[in-house]
Amino acid sequence: MTVFKGWNAQIYFGTISPYSQIGYADSASVEVSTNIEPFYAIGSRQSVQIVEGNEEVTGSFSRAWIDIGYLSLLAPGNVALTEFDLVFQIGANGPKVYCYDCKFERGALDIPQDGILKEDYDFQAARVAVVA
Repeated sequence: MTVFKGWNAQIYFGTISPYSQIGYADSASVEVSTNIEPFYAIGSRQSVQIVEGNEEVTGSFSRAWIDIGYLSLLAPGNVALTEFDLVFQIGANGPKVYCYDCKFERGALDIPQDGILKEDYDFQAARVAVVA
């Protein structure tokens, strides 16, 4: 089994393929939650069935701040948020994780006294696909 290293990963961003690479990203995460719940019959202590709930795809990434491109996608003052796709490619021949129809949920700009300006973003995606 192959072990993949984070420094070999690349993140791509865009609305139409080919996507552009997100430069200077230092961390990223994608979480898929199926919201499963046990179903109990009356008088039973053991679950009869595990019921699947709504699938929720969320994630975040952090990068060095170099321009206002991503902050503008939060659409302050605009009517609607812009949708985009994210692709996480792990290594040259490793798997790819596609997050489709994403929207930023939160964005933050960190201005430290003695370090590099960073921006952090949380997003939600409509669906996710993993390609080996």
